[in-house]
Amino acid sequence: MWWFYTVILGMSFAQVLQELALAVRERSRDRTRNPYVPAMLWQVFLLALIVEVWLAATYYRDTVTQISILELLGFLLVPAGILVMSFLLPEAQHDGDRHGDPSEAFAQVRSLFFGVLIAIVAVNLLHGFLIGQQGWDVDLLFQCLIMAGAMAGLFLRGAVADVVLAVVMIGIVAAYVGVGYSTVLVDGTG
Repeated sequence: MWWFYTVILGMSFAQVLQELALAVRERSRDRTRNPYVPAMLWQVFLLALIVEVWLAATYYRDTVTQISILELLGFLLVPAGILVMSFLLPEAQHDGDRHGDPSEAFAQVRSLFFGVLIAIVAVNLLHGFLIGQQGWDVDLLFQCLIMAGAMAGLFLRGAVADVVLAVVMIGIVAAYVGVGYSTVLVDGTG
């Protein structure tokens, strides 16, 4: 199960990294082409979220020996949702001749992008409550902050609002990784 989970996260990571690399490469080749900053920042958010989910799965793997098929499906919805989100974002590199207005492209996927993010958190919260692992702790706070940010993303409009929200969400994930996963087991022995 864990290898499959890691493969899905790896696919998401590769997709997002490829989009960012293309934007940087195109910008370096043609200085008149500016990247669409909100899309790039949401891709950075996805990279941070992928790292956080991978760290969480690494910790979770050490505590679980057996789960039901329903729990497995709920567990796999998180990386699958992130993979869907990685394909939803419009290209970070805006080319007006081929792709139209990047803000319009983002507006077209906004509801689905943030809806998937809300669904990921909701499924994760439900899973935690069902198996009795959810309490009043930093995990719950993090998930509530991510859900609140995703709900705000449904209603905010404009490039500046998208940039500010993306930066805040990146900060939330970075702070959570720093607090929740400040040490990582590297050798695999207890």
